[in-house]
Amino acid sequence: MSRPELPSDILRVQQDDAEYQRMLLEEEAFWDEQAETLLTHETLPVVQAYLNERMTGDANQRWFEAVGDEGPYRTGCILGAGPGEVEEHLLDRSPDLRLTVLDISSQALARQAQRLSRFGERVTTLQQDLNFVDLTPEAYDLIIANASLHHLVNLEHVAFQVNRALMDQGRFFMEDTVGESYFQFSDEKKRVFENLIAATRDSSEPPAWVDWPDRDNWQYSPFESVRSGDILDVFARYLEQVAVRTSSSLTFLALFVRIAAPGKGPRSLLRGLYHSLIGRHAAIARGFAHGELLFYLDRLTCDTGRLLPGQAFASYRKRDG
Repeated sequence: MSRPELPSDILRVQQDDAEYQRMLLEEEAFWDEQAETLLTHETLPVVQAYLNERMTGDANQRWFEAVGDEGPYRTGCILGAGPGEVEEHLLDRSPDLRLTVLDISSQALARQAQRLSRFGERVTTLQQDLNFVDLTPEAYDLIIANASLHHLVNLEHVAFQVNRALMDQGRFFMEDTVGESYFQFSDEKKRVFENLIAATRDSSEPPAWVDWPDRDNWQYSPFESVRSGDILDVFARYLEQVAVRTSSSLTFLALFVRIAAPGKGPRSLLRGLYHSLIGRHAAIARGFAHGELLFYLDRLTCDTGRLLPGQAFASYRKRDG
């Protein structure tokens, strides 16, 4: 008789899979060179205020500042090395906190260590493949995934590890992309967004269009958004969900808008979270009224469940058993 499957045994990929190892090397090389993500670029105040309001209920509070309010913490683990502002804020807010930062990219970890060097031995960086992470049981009162889960295939394994690694009163926070996997947005979502652009475009301005991600012409890292659409469901099953706040069913799509640049061919409007879309190009800024119409539709479609959200900020407790 075969042994019953346990949550920790659910692996979508195995470490000895040759194709997985090939993609993993490409992923590591990509992030060795890439210091920013689609979610970490600086954005306009009006956009940041909207995202803050959706994620924390306060237009002036970032999601990681809300995490800091739940402290102080003593032992923390960060899944994925971001630019460093999250870690910096938490270390300042909780003077006794020691953080372990895990990432597949040695260069991302090196950048993180340099930025956090003033905290000395309070910060440890470890190079690890998060798809097969093995966290110490009941070791942390804080675990954070900062825009890293949407790069992972073995979400069930990671969720099991996080739940096991939390202390009894520990908390897990994630801020991530949770829309359609591989950015393969629904036809309805694309239609709503394209109609919005068409309805608000000024004919005197250069044409703008949406360059929808194409799986046959992939421009991102190998595991970009590989299972983003499964994240909220998986972690709600493995941990006790405390709160989930969502945003960006439509605003996230602004990342894929392009505009014709005279004499230079088409170029991307956005690699800085809607900066040009709302702040620089009158053709779209006029129609979106500095984002108000876009933000209104974004709220409506997220809150009614009509369209999948693009981003989420969620918190969880340890699930017994």
